[in-house]
Amino acid sequence: MAEAARKWSQEEREPSSPVGNKAGWVLQEPVFGWATADGRPKEPSAGEALREWWSSVDFLTDRRRLPTALHAAFHLATLGCLVALVGWHLSWTSALYFSVSAFFMATVTHTMWLHRYCSHRAFEFRSPWLARVFLLLNGMTIREDTYAIPHRVHHQRSDRVGDPYGPHLGRLGSYLAIESVTKFNTDMTPEQYEHLTKTVSHIGFPVSTYEQFRRTGTVEHAGHLAVRTAVSQVLWSGLAYAVGGVPCVLAWYGAVSFVTFLIRDFNYLGHGGRRPRAKIEGWEFDERTLALNQVFYGVFASEWHNNHHKFPRSANLRLIPAQMDTAFLIIRLLHAVGIVTSYVDAVPRFREQLAAGKAVRPTAGDEAFANATGIEDGNDGTPLPERP
Repeated sequence: MAEAARKWSQEEREPSSPVGNKAGWVLQEPVFGWATADGRPKEPSAGEALREWWSSVDFLTDRRRLPTALHAAFHLATLGCLVALVGWHLSWTSALYFSVSAFFMATVTHTMWLHRYCSHRAFEFRSPWLARVFLLLNGMTIREDTYAIPHRVHHQRSDRVGDPYGPHLGRLGSYLAIESVTKFNTDMTPEQYEHLTKTVSHIGFPVSTYEQFRRTGTVEHAGHLAVRTAVSQVLWSGLAYAVGGVPCVLAWYGAVSFVTFLIRDFNYLGHGGRRPRAKIEGWEFDERTLALNQVFYGVFASEWHNNHHKFPRSANLRLIPAQMDTAFLIIRLLHAVGIVTSYVDAVPRFREQLAAGKAVRPTAGDEAFANATGIEDGNDGTPLPERP
């Protein structure tokens, strides 16, 4: 299969949506609502954002919120580890372990695994068991189902009503939306749930039955989620302890805290915050959204976000030479050794068009771009509800 532009068979292609075009069939509407009276995205007050966050973690009222509450508690605990590291255990060894761990989580766990594979299936593993290894190695406790599914809604409704996170929520509301987007609509129909599970079948976790989903609120089987999360914590903390004892354990969890903070805050900054700047010609090429290319996130985590919104399914986002894409280099390395069998690469064709002065949104007949842009099924790289 050619690497420059992957062609999906009918069996492999992500399913088109059998349901309507409302984001609400996937996610519960926030307590403050999605839209204002005049149809604009709702910007919650600080109090409204906090009330929505509490509704997302209040497992005493709704036991389906327990996994989210545990993740929020884990996030606070890792912040404590970061404080302990800086205050009492900082050394050259622990600082180096922190730096390597943070880069690994930002580039491999987040961008390569959660973003490009789980959310957009930009590449293929040789065996489903290899995907399960990456699933097991996710030590950040960010659930793949609650990352990939809301992220696809974000692509379909970027900067519009129904976008589950972004600058329209304000900085606090966007930061806390990590918990809010875990509130799947457990009242969706069995047919809708079956469709939803197909969109994450490549990730490798066992899915809940419809009845289990209604009861637990998790697409991944809750028991499997609990066991593999515990195993991953034992693996990563054990490795850190073997390398450098308690200081390196604190460095690992301090890095988890740091990268989790960046992911949460990126939802706000990645689309420009409250005052999005104008796009820079020759640096940013997607004009449909407010997404930006920011050097820190691009170098540290291979998150060239404007490029990603232009080509959601592309494993390669280095549209110009100055934009380093370490995540793609790792994908190419895995391809060279046979772990990855194929990947989508929009860049060669894009650069041809750019050199010819024709770097524009392609038509559905342009097969070199079809999979990379997601226009093949008309929805920007996600199988969730169509744009109205």
